[in-house]
Amino acid sequence: MARLSRCISRRGATLQFRLEKRLQPSRFMLYATPVAAVILTMIVGAIVFSVLGYDGLGAVREIFLTPLTNPYKWQDLAVKSAPLIIIAVGLAIGYRANVWNIGAEGQYVVGGLAGTGVALATYDMSGPWILPLMILAGILGGMAWIVVPAYLRTRLKVNEILTTLMLTYVSIQLLNYLVAGPWKNPMGMGQLQTKLFTDYQTLPYIIPGTIVQLGTPIAILVALVAWFVMSRSVFGYEVRTVGAAPHAARYGGFVANKTIWAVMLISGGLAGLAGVLEVAGPFGRMVPQFPTNYGFTAIIVAFLGRLHPLGIILSGLVISISFVGGEVAQTTIGLPNAAVGIFQALMLFFILASDIFVRYRVKRVVPQTAESAA
Repeated sequence: MARLSRCISRRGATLQFRLEKRLQPSRFMLYATPVAAVILTMIVGAIVFSVLGYDGLGAVREIFLTPLTNPYKWQDLAVKSAPLIIIAVGLAIGYRANVWNIGAEGQYVVGGLAGTGVALATYDMSGPWILPLMILAGILGGMAWIVVPAYLRTRLKVNEILTTLMLTYVSIQLLNYLVAGPWKNPMGMGQLQTKLFTDYQTLPYIIPGTIVQLGTPIAILVALVAWFVMSRSVFGYEVRTVGAAPHAARYGGFVANKTIWAVMLISGGLAGLAGVLEVAGPFGRMVPQFPTNYGFTAIIVAFLGRLHPLGIILSGLVISISFVGGEVAQTTIGLPNAAVGIFQALMLFFILASDIFVRYRVKRVVPQTAESAA
């Protein structure tokens, strides 16, 4: 049970400490540490940027508080958080099964490309069936992009971290080829982009006068459905068992490879769904700037939400605050664009470091002397 021990000599006596794994992690610590990670991120971030010569306190204020206090920024939060929530839910399901999909960015890109392909193929058509067909194509595109890593993991035991990550760069090259070649808009004034999607190929606005589109309620619905499935279904129990106790899962009749295939296809499909909702929503066309690191940022969202679908809704909102606030900070106090990445990296570091205190406790070990042994 002991994982780490350390001896400290003090006044001739030897004090020994060790990290001992908790049999049952504290529920309070489990949900309090994400809050602590955000607070520590704000404190350390303020110190770092102050040392670098920027207004550290101003950076924290603009990044974390301005998006909440400015009502005009709330709609931006809804738009930014939607893809993060969808992708993070898919990643969390995989992580519960001990399947580490790191290349959701590639599946997100291919999902957007698949939706764009349907949009261009139906460009001269009309009808309410076009958008659902685009969404279906995006989901299938994300699934297709993760088939190879899933096959290599289940058949050859190849680490899915490497395969999914490497395919991300392939997807970006595929995007650049299509936008600069077959899909390039001849009327685009030299710009690398596809044709602007029609009304039948774009998401409707759910709140008149705002930029909030159908993608936001879809993200909430995805999280709610995932919560129900993971907590109230046999499949959810199977995923958790395969991830936490593979031998017990095998004894219970669960097939690990089948579960791995299922969670990887779900993860890739949800990333593809986020991609097609983005290209049919805020972008309205495919452009080389489509990869926005949502797939990588969603990893932070998943862990900050404790791999719980409802927690991911809140963590997605927190991370979207940093995105929107970072844009504000660039214009108000001249903070560099990389500042947002630094804050997000700090947040991931602190949430992972806090897991040590959630799952382990420091215990003092009293050395056994010869007299006590006798």
